[in-house]
Amino acid sequence: MQKNLNEWLTYIEKIHPTEIELGLTRIANVAKTLDLINFPAKVITVGGTNGKGTTCAFLEEILTQAGYKVGVYSSPHIQRYTERLRVNHRELSEQVHCDAFEKVEAARANVSLSFFEYVTLSCLQILKDQRCDFIILEVGLGGRLDATNIVDSDISVITTIAIDHVDWLGDNREKIGFEKAGIFRAGCPAICGELNPPDSIQAHGLDIGADIRFAGKDFVAQINAESWTWTGNKVIDNLPKTLMPLQNAATALAVIEALQIDLDNDLIRHAIGQAQLAGRLQKLTLPTHIETYIDVAHNPESAHYLAQQIKHIKANKSAQSKVYAIVGMLEDKDITGSFEQVNPLIDDCSLITLDCYRGASAKTVLTRYNNSNNKSALVSCYDTIDLAYKRVINDANEQDIILIFGSFHTVSAFLTYLEG
Repeated sequence: MQKNLNEWLTYIEKIHPTEIELGLTRIANVAKTLDLINFPAKVITVGGTNGKGTTCAFLEEILTQAGYKVGVYSSPHIQRYTERLRVNHRELSEQVHCDAFEKVEAARANVSLSFFEYVTLSCLQILKDQRCDFIILEVGLGGRLDATNIVDSDISVITTIAIDHVDWLGDNREKIGFEKAGIFRAGCPAICGELNPPDSIQAHGLDIGADIRFAGKDFVAQINAESWTWTGNKVIDNLPKTLMPLQNAATALAVIEALQIDLDNDLIRHAIGQAQLAGRLQKLTLPTHIETYIDVAHNPESAHYLAQQIKHIKANKSAQSKVYAIVGMLEDKDITGSFEQVNPLIDDCSLITLDCYRGASAKTVLTRYNNSNNKSALVSCYDTIDLAYKRVINDANEQDIILIFGSFHTVSAFLTYLEG
């Protein structure tokens, strides 16, 4: 009897003893059977602590507008499993994913695969069947031992390096940088968008003979009053500002240059302005008419960028406007450090319990919040996001800002609530 998508996902979650298990031996054996190591398409692998998704989105928009067939594999999804794979911005049907699962199941024999390994293989199988011109792979965790690293990529990208996932990657930037640099390939371009890269990135690149190109040295983004300018081997001026990080757009343009494809500057400008990604400082249109944003910022670095953007948004509103935040976090994140980035901007903070694996209770988040500096918000705790939101929209008015952030699970819960 054939399984539907939910049945497949339930099955995949149960066949391996742990949710995360880094290492390439198991998945590589199955990938070889399915011939998923080398692709006729150009493959771009994107790793880093923050900014992977937005860098992929900028690349996807540019290459799609240039007329290429572009496949993107990313994780995690926010609401639907099918969000994890896009071909020219389009999600594929559940049946396509089920058919790929069947192929992986037949090929794996007795090999035990983690959820992410199984999903990665199935999405690679779909991308192979789709015959894309470009394939963009977002690294799930780390780089060196991540499931996506079984593929021989043509260009590797590191966006940023910050402290996160210390149990798997190490507790300092040098160790984390080495893990991220594990996606580099000998003789191939490696783009580093981190403006302050740890020495381990350059050391590993030199050791294997990768062609590393660094932000601030080989390509530069200069922010102007109303636009910004990118300079690499050529100059692209009058680029539009976006809510997504411009440094990630600059990194994407360095990839385009490394691909050695000649694109019109007007096409690039338009694509940069059009690029967007769900859950990344996404502005929602709601019946309340209160300016509302959702963001998956979940560590101090991403929270710092979020705070900068909210500061700019608030500057354009009245002096009486307030920021109402609804926050849910995973318990293994640096919750205190994340709050310290946004505390000066928040007037009212609703903490919610995340009912998921590693989800922190509202009381746990409150304890971490109380350990943070620069706090002055009115704070309250809620068991669910709908209770928090109902209270916030009752207190806020149209001159205020509502900000929902802290985790993919937080954003997913809010969007699911909105859909009823």
